[in-house]
Amino acid sequence: MRYSAMIFLLFCQLCSAEQLASRSVLGGLLRLDLPINFSRMSEYHLRIKYPGSRPPTEVYSISNGAVSIAFNYTRNAIQPSQIAEVHTLMSTSFRRRYPYARWFKSAVIEKFGTRVFVMELMTPAVDTDVHNIIYGIPLKGRLLLVSFNTTAEEAERWLDTGKRAFDTIQFPDSGARNLD
Repeated sequence: MRYSAMIFLLFCQLCSAEQLASRSVLGGLLRLDLPINFSRMSEYHLRIKYPGSRPPTEVYSISNGAVSIAFNYTRNAIQPSQIAEVHTLMSTSFRRRYPYARWFKSAVIEKFGTRVFVMELMTPAVDTDVHNIIYGIPLKGRLLLVSFNTTAEEAERWLDTGKRAFDTIQFPDSGARNLD
């Protein structure tokens, strides 16, 4: 009986997992598996969600924008040897901007054959909290920021899906181990 319950729970979890499909983003600069019900965010919604003068390069989200993956291929020049310094600057900036954020991870790691930084934190928003995962990746001499965010209300449904999507990131034109 106990095994039947475990199998049922596992089956329910698999059924509730969001389906992913491979997509090319940033003009083919990278590929990853995105949820099939994510679509490219309209200019109108970009201005609402990112009211500053520099929204991300591309954003994919569910229809209401509560869950999204954003790609920002910045103009900032960076070499892999500088990623720890950039991580410190970004982390410090986030800690100042969100002093009440709850941090889960802030580190430089080896991924995609190079050093990247990852920050995972829960930040306060106007009417909810937002769970953020941000990767900083040196790519062809520039900084690529890939961020996943979900409202606290949607986190149970979407957080694992966002992490799975990040695990599928590939750089087709950069070679398996060379992102310089």
